[in-house]
Amino acid sequence: METLRYDIQARDFSGAGAASRALKQHLKRIGAESDAVRRAMIAAYEAEMNVVIHAEGGVLEATVGEHQVDVDVRDGGPGIPDVTAAMREGFSTASAEARALGFGAGLGLPNIKRNSDRLRVTSEVGRGTTVSFTVLLRPDRGARGERTTSLDSRPDLCRDCRRCVTACPTGAVRVRDARPEVLRHLCVDCAACIAACSPGALGVAGTAAAPSLCGTTVVVPPGLLVDYHPFGGADDVLAALRELGAADVVVTHGYDAALRAAVVARAASGDAQRPVVSPVCPAVVALVELRFPALLPYLAPFASPLEAAQLDLAEREAVFVAACPSQRSALLAQRPTEQRVVTTPERLRTAVAPLVAARHEAPAAAGDAVTGEGDKGRTRRATGGEVPAARSAAADGVLVVTGAAHVIDVLEQLETGLLGDVPAVEPYLCDGGCLGSPLFAGDPHVAAWRWAAAGLPAAGRALERPRPFQPRPGIRLDPDMATAIHMLAQLERVTASLPGKDCAACGAPTCAAFAEDVVTGRAARDLCPYVGPTHESGTPPDEGSTR
Repeated sequence: METLRYDIQARDFSGAGAASRALKQHLKRIGAESDAVRRAMIAAYEAEMNVVIHAEGGVLEATVGEHQVDVDVRDGGPGIPDVTAAMREGFSTASAEARALGFGAGLGLPNIKRNSDRLRVTSEVGRGTTVSFTVLLRPDRGARGERTTSLDSRPDLCRDCRRCVTACPTGAVRVRDARPEVLRHLCVDCAACIAACSPGALGVAGTAAAPSLCGTTVVVPPGLLVDYHPFGGADDVLAALRELGAADVVVTHGYDAALRAAVVARAASGDAQRPVVSPVCPAVVALVELRFPALLPYLAPFASPLEAAQLDLAEREAVFVAACPSQRSALLAQRPTEQRVVTTPERLRTAVAPLVAARHEAPAAAGDAVTGEGDKGRTRRATGGEVPAARSAAADGVLVVTGAAHVIDVLEQLETGLLGDVPAVEPYLCDGGCLGSPLFAGDPHVAAWRWAAAGLPAAGRALERPRPFQPRPGIRLDPDMATAIHMLAQLERVTASLPGKDCAACGAPTCAAFAEDVVTGRAARDLCPYVGPTHESGTPPDEGSTR
């Protein structure tokens, strides 16, 4: 067994939830089933908030065993005069300050009871309250193993700046001996590390050269068509693709619009857990599978726009332009032996840019310009019915969230049950959505304005995904829960011995991540420049020594 302890500060509303999030991380490290992890986190969060709102500070202690987690939350507050009344929904003695911040709805103890297997509340007026609850644990048997990712590295270009290490939202990147390494079990194939790497040492795998487009259907994202200003616009790029031999060009914005409409309809049906989370971004889907597996039922069971286009064009020879590594991984996972030709905007740019510039500089030949609805329909056709252009997110009742930090914050709120007023969420890990991918050259806000001005007709449809969403092992320390609990104790000791600087000097993003590397054998503890040599147990011989 391992005992964890966290101090809780009174009226620290901005820092509230830290203890419950830390407990969640520990339960995931031992491989507990995702539903039990979520229930324990919600119960701990409610107990933690009770201390923040009502008491003068307190402590959360959790004892993690192979079969259950026992949590005690003690405070030195005013106590509860009537525990039975406090267990009723809506009963609250919260202050005006707490109510103004949205807390104190009287759901704390009822939520703890609902999410725990055993609950005991003892309180003495003027002395304080102890909330004790138990959540039974089982190993997560449904988590699939390590997945293939589409990130590639060029160690010869690495400058050892380690910006990629701190940029990764899941802590999946390490740089040691000037060699970037991606921990596949933690990678969600977002493009954050690519964006942070100015020398180009990180990129998308399997796209070393631009493929031949002769006789193919080319499937492109909207960002590709507005990425060549001031040399040319969308029509010029489409014409250039045809000059390169493309028999047809499909733009995915129709599939985007169709997916949003399907998500909105699912949220309005009353048959789905709300808020419904759109699978529009494969990197977010991977993030949910990795860090928020309890939220998998909230994901709408549809293919992402590029995956839907791939399913629609199954009988054609096609080339797909992926705007990020996660789109490439999603395509290859969906059809591993067919339609494997995937490229990126960067790889096409060397071939497309000269043609676009030439068209921009010289008058177009008769019949060469993309004008008229008939020609637009031929060039931008996609299998499926016409759909209206995407309306604003507010009009559709969709919360659009972009950027890794914001997406993670929203998913944490959803996991804690704080988004009951939101019908649907459309999350993108790139700032500015897909137009903000670092594989495009332009600013996403300018690109969005130019894309709206292009006014291309949209065609596409929403399709159910052929494969179910599945949790990933993620930060599980060992497949065996008892072994993982033993390693968790080692992890706590190593973490406590580190300076807490989170400076990335060791090649890991944080001291906690470095401690995990040490415990799992991925790194030696003496890589930290602020501590002395270590015993085999992971504990330094002299806690006060530095170097």
